[in-house]
Formats: sequence, structure tokens, C-alpha cells
Amino acid sequence: MIRKLPLFGCAAMTVVMLAGCADPYDDFEPEWVPTGTKPTASFDAEVTPRSETALAIRYTLRNQGTEPIVAYVGVEDGVASHANDVYVSVRKDGTVELAKRTFDIPPGVNADGIVTIEGTVVAPGKEFTEELTTYLPLEGNRPYVGKVKLPEPVREVVFCLGVVLQSEAPAPKPADEGRGKYPLNGPQHLFCSPPATL
Repeated sequence: MIRKLPLFGCAAMTVVMLAGCADPYDDFEPEWVPTGTKPTASFDAEVTPRSETALAIRYTLRNQGTEPIVAYVGVEDGVASHANDVYVSVRKDGTVELAKRTFDIPPGVNADGIVTIEGTVVAPGKEFTEELTTYLPLEGNRPYVGKVKLPEPVREVVFCLGVVLQSEAPAPKPADEGRGKYPLNGPQHLFCSPPATL
């Protein structure tokens, strides 16, 4: 089950502080610039409306290269990482992006402490598969931003996963079961599903 995560803003901030508490980044597109070497991997993902109140997401990442890769599989709320949560942002074309990925810190935002995201290492020749459910109506949820306004109604969604070569990822903090905590503004390449119509 996808839990609704608290948004960072001027009223309540734990790890990230907004310098000057400027206007919220309303309609802020989830910017993404490829960082480092693109991992050699295949990605199959599908977003399926399960009912009028739920979406099912299933994806498989296969490491087809010779180096280990890190998949960002958990979403951080400032206290603990929750593997089945997703970030929810809107692109300029109105497509809503559901994602487990990193984000650049927007201009004008001073991150007093770097939030983390959970990552798992996928060895060469191995794969990682996950199934999760998120509930409708969707609510915007993007780090470093006080507010995310989604289209009304949401008509099209994609799911994206952030992936990076392990050799190019920042060193993780220790974690159980082979997972680690990586900086939420760290490097990545995005792998995305085809758009799904609601």
C-alpha cells in the first residue's frame, strides 16, 4: 500500500530547509539530466488501473552488463524509507510521473541536510522485480518542493525507476539485506514505462 508522505514546506521541515520560504514550486517539472555512464539494463514496467480507486505497478529491471548497478527502490520521508512509496510529479505535457528516483535540488532551495533514498544492488546477470499499488486520486509528492499541483483530472501516468552504476554511485550508509541509503540528489539514469491512460 502506498502511504501519503509529508511534503516539505515552510510550516514543517525536518531535514530540508527552504531558504527564505519562497513561493512553492507549483507545477515544477521533475527535471532530469542523465548522469554518468548509462547502465546496460533492460526495463519492463506496466501501470494498470485496477479499479476507480487504485493503480497496480509492476516492473522488472535486468542487469545485462558486466558491472553491478544500483536501483533506487525506496522513497524517503525524512524519518524512514518505505519501499512501496512513490514520488508523484507532473511533466510539462501533463503526464503524471510516478517514480522511485533521485531529484536535483531546485534553485533557491538550501538543503541543510541531504535526504536519502534506499537503493539495492543488482549484480550482473540478475534482475529485480517489484509489484506495488497506489491509490487514486493521486496527490503530488516531490522532495525539496512545498507544493505539487497535478492536472485535474489526471489522464496519463508513467512509472520511472532511477538506476546508476554502483561504481558511480555515492557510497551508501550501512543497511540491512544488502540495501543502502543514497543521497536523494544523487546521479541516475531513468527507465520508464509506456504511458498508461486512466
